[in-house]
Amino acid sequence: MAASSRYSTDINLEDVNTSQALGVLSVTPGSLVLDVGAADGSVAQQLVERGCRVVGIEIDPDAAAAAQRYCERVIVGDVETLDLDAELPETDFDVVLLLDVLEHLRDPVAGLRTLADRAKPDGRTIISLPNVTHAALRLQLLAGRFQYTDKGLLDRTHLHFFDRPAVEQLIAHAGLTVFDRLRTTAPLNATEIPIEPNDFPAEAVALASSGEDADTYQFIYVCGRGGPRTTSASLGEILQRRYAEAERLRLEAADYARTLEARVAELGQLEMDARERSDWLERELRGRLQELERLSDELGHSKLDLAVKEGQLADMRAELAPVRARLDNAEQVLGYARHRIVDRVSSATKRLPVVHRGLKRAAEGVANRKR
Repeated sequence: MAASSRYSTDINLEDVNTSQALGVLSVTPGSLVLDVGAADGSVAQQLVERGCRVVGIEIDPDAAAAAQRYCERVIVGDVETLDLDAELPETDFDVVLLLDVLEHLRDPVAGLRTLADRAKPDGRTIISLPNVTHAALRLQLLAGRFQYTDKGLLDRTHLHFFDRPAVEQLIAHAGLTVFDRLRTTAPLNATEIPIEPNDFPAEAVALASSGEDADTYQFIYVCGRGGPRTTSASLGEILQRRYAEAERLRLEAADYARTLEARVAELGQLEMDARERSDWLERELRGRLQELERLSDELGHSKLDLAVKEGQLADMRAELAPVRARLDNAEQVLGYARHRIVDRVSSATKRLPVVHRGLKRAAEGVANRKR
């Protein structure tokens, strides 16, 4: 996916979301290829393994030395200043490969025109260019920033920036016709540009992410000198279509998997809640049973105590019966005695005045005798 990854040694042709893989797959096996910007020969290695012969051009001497392992020849120098007629006499290539090159040239139109002339009349020129209108760049500009990076969309060595109309215009000005339009994609937060979507209003993110090329990371074009292509789609185009379909199915499967995971998690939580509830009920039941056993034991003891006390009470009632009979007799005797005393007191009270008068006369008689 990454633009300007000039020294990658790991190209996976099964990953058709990279410009290098699409570039290689767009080349017919057995072709004679001019690999401009050959870097360390990573692309050349893949082409050779597909039966191609490769001539490379590379400005970095160290990288050119590495590419020599796979290329028939590597020309070291600046492609804009090289004498290509002298360096490549009487050579017509089936394919001219310009992967992540034109954005580094001072005059990309002249460079593309000159290099495309090295292809046969029915040959192909394959180019890749980074997309300056990716959503991550849009949001960075919205935040008031434009910061170069060591590689990628804003590689600090880029001299030109392209959106899709600019690429189409570049190809047209070079006198070429577009045969295939391919692209690589990258989500908003999966580029080398540091963007945090949550830092922006949702409306701004939605607007920045809208449009056909909002997620386009690189444009890959297959061009030529002839008229419009009438043959079937290229292998790269077919594979990318299959990749897009596979990606769609993958996303659908991922959504379905997330739905299933959520459902499983929900069921797992319900099961956990049910298990916890069951454990709680079991503990509660066990506690209630233990309490019931304790109360039953206490009730048994209480019944036994009650039976004993009832026996003791019966004995006491039996003992109390004669006492109560004697008490009743005593009360009767006492009542009779009380009645007798009341009668005697009453009789005595009646005789008191007579006795009082007798005593008064006796006292008076004694007093008279003393005188």
